[in-house]
Amino acid sequence: MDLAEVARVEELMTSQPGLQERVFTPRELAYCYRHKRAGEHLAGRWAAKEAVLKSLGTGMGPRMEWTDIEVVNDRNGRPRVRLYGEVEAVARSLGMHHIEISLSHSGGLAVAQAVLVCLPSPPETVPEPEPSTRTTPDTAQDRTTHTAEGDDRHEA
Repeated sequence: MDLAEVARVEELMTSQPGLQERVFTPRELAYCYRHKRAGEHLAGRWAAKEAVLKSLGTGMGPRMEWTDIEVVNDRNGRPRVRLYGEVEAVARSLGMHHIEISLSHSGGLAVAQAVLVCLPSPPETVPEPEPSTRTTPDTAQDRTTHTAEGDDRHEA
C-alpha cells in the first residue's frame, strides 16, 4: 500500500524536466492527461508503482526502472498492472501469477494497494519410509490421538 500527495507529485512533474518520462509510460501519460484532474491520476499511478514494489519486498532494486511497472485500465476501467524487465523477473521468481491493484484519490491524496497473487507450489512429496521403519499394526496404536471429546480417534 502507498499514499501519495497529489500536489507533491504535480510539483515534481513540473519542476524536474524528464521525470515524468522516467516514471510513467507513454500509455500512462496519455491516460492521465485525458482527464480533467491529471495530477490525481498521476499520483494514483505513482502510489501504485510504489505499492507494487512493496508487494515484491524489494523497493526500487538494481536494474529496475519505474516504467517496468505500468498501470493500465481494462475495458471496464478496472486498473491492471503490467510488469516488464527486472521487476517482472523478480515477480516471476517469487511465483507471481498476477497482481491485484486498487487505486483511489480524495482530499488531495492518492492511495494504491497492490497484492501479489502467486500460484500454489506443488505439494512436497514425502519419501516412503525405509521398510525397516514402517509402522506395523502393533505400533500404529501408539500414534493414535484423542480429540477433546475423547470419543474420536485420529492418526497423528
